[in-house]
Amino acid sequence: MKIYYFLLPLLFLISCGESTDDTVVTDDETGNETQNDAEFNTRAKREVMAKLSIPANEKFTLNVYREYINSDTIKDAIVTVNRLAFAMDEAIKSGQQAKKTETGFMGNFNFFFYYDGAKDQFSVPLPVPSTPGRPLDVSFQHILSATSTDVVIDYRVRNSGWRSYYSIFNESDLALVFQWNLFDKVGEDVPVALLHQIIPNADSPYKDICIYQSEIDNYNKNIGDIYTYVPQITKAGTLLYRFAFDAQYGKFKLVGGSELQNTINKSAAMPPRPMK
Repeated sequence: MKIYYFLLPLLFLISCGESTDDTVVTDDETGNETQNDAEFNTRAKREVMAKLSIPANEKFTLNVYREYINSDTIKDAIVTVNRLAFAMDEAIKSGQQAKKTETGFMGNFNFFFYYDGAKDQFSVPLPVPSTPGRPLDVSFQHILSATSTDVVIDYRVRNSGWRSYYSIFNESDLALVFQWNLFDKVGEDVPVALLHQIIPNADSPYKDICIYQSEIDNYNKNIGDIYTYVPQITKAGTLLYRFAFDAQYGKFKLVGGSELQNTINKSAAMPPRPMK
């Protein structure tokens, strides 16, 4: 059993009484914060602190990712929150620093919010049970529609990585539709790596999610800080699973047997759909 000791020195650096602004803002368009951005970020921080009952003296990280998520013409946002300092403080108070460090401080310390630009409204906090040693990584894909955008969130569970896919319904409801492992056992001799690919489906208006057995490019087990390490997975091997969206249940379902082979053959012969 591995102990991820890199967090231990930090346990003694948590400030319980000093107010520090650790807000981090990500502007994925220009890299520059405008006045409107600054006002939004200040408001987002207030919303986050109120909805998560975060005290004024707690250090936390907040990131803003702006995108057109629903199909209107007003920009939306995903706001992520990482409460690593709170997780460490809780471990100290419980007297279980070593045990909590060994398990990567697993718990509800990473959250995100969906901000609907048209309604000018933040969602309730959406927890992502994970290891807070790394904040959530956010990206965007067109999977269910060319006119709306799906939210892809990567997170860590000890020395494994996971990916969750969220889609918008009724223009304002963001819901989890699929999640799967990305990698496991990094820092060990033989890691596990899975490549996710989004593939058009000839029989559906929705794209499929394919999971390939793969490998980490140029892998060396001496990876250093396990949570800053980002494995590059580009070498697809055997197709393990293909998942198609089931609109009746609002989830992706496994495609198997001859049904799987038929979707592979049809998709291979079909040109990619243009994206707006």
